[in-house]
Amino acid sequence: MSELTQVASVVIITVILSELVFQLVKRSKVYDVKDSLVNLFIGLLGSALMKGIWTGLMFAGFTSLFALTPLRLDASKWWYWPLALIVSDFCYYWYHRFGHELRIFWGTHSIHHSSEDYNLSTSVRLSWLESSFRWIFWAPVPLMGVAPVNAVIAYFIIRYYQVWLHTRKFKSIPVFEQIFTVPSHHRVHHGTNPQYIDKNYGGCLIIWDKLFGTFQKEEEAVVYGVLKPIETYNPIRINFDEYVSLIKDVWNEPSWINKLRYIYKKPGWNPSGEMTTEEELFQQKLAMGEQKAR
Repeated sequence: MSELTQVASVVIITVILSELVFQLVKRSKVYDVKDSLVNLFIGLLGSALMKGIWTGLMFAGFTSLFALTPLRLDASKWWYWPLALIVSDFCYYWYHRFGHELRIFWGTHSIHHSSEDYNLSTSVRLSWLESSFRWIFWAPVPLMGVAPVNAVIAYFIIRYYQVWLHTRKFKSIPVFEQIFTVPSHHRVHHGTNPQYIDKNYGGCLIIWDKLFGTFQKEEEAVVYGVLKPIETYNPIRINFDEYVSLIKDVWNEPSWINKLRYIYKKPGWNPSGEMTTEEELFQQKLAMGEQKAR
């Protein structure tokens, strides 16, 4: 298993570096070099944590869950892997959706969205802590009788599929995009445009978004990042600022029920109910960008 993740990591980093060099030669503005290097640093350390700790924790968790169920699926059947991958992708959809709709999970997932660039290096800008718990959302896979090692493989297939989605190329992929997630769908997901927020959660399959009402087609130009830009290249701050903010909100709130609400409500919630709208935050973000450009 460690060999699989190691090979995948080497291939991904090589492709990202190749794209970076190519874009630098072309003098393209798709890459902010500092941002891309920070993404690579975050991704490399995250990969080391996956190989050293988190994959082992995931396998141990899947093994424990597998021991609890009497179900055992036959891996020699033709439908075994398609079923395992579809269920794994379904788990990813809900994990991803909760990552946006519950602030406790947004604390880790926001790292991936905080870059205001969009290229292959963005795909490895992932929280160092996220993999410590995200595997719990995949509990249905071993519980339905998929062997632990195969459940881990299905998880990584869904995860690595998404690397190629982080590109501004491929405006449309007819037919394929009706069922599968493509770069256009995922660009929308990274957008801060009000109509794009909290859309297109699908990992490999876009059909979940169509079924559950979270699908949005790419229409106007995407403005990437988060509504409250972090404005830092410091990888420590990138990884932990959102949790620092959450802890401050919980600490300063006198009501115990509201302390809990800060944790499980959507990002931006506060007890007064006087929240800045997404449209207002978006306009503030555009104004900040215009000021920087001057």
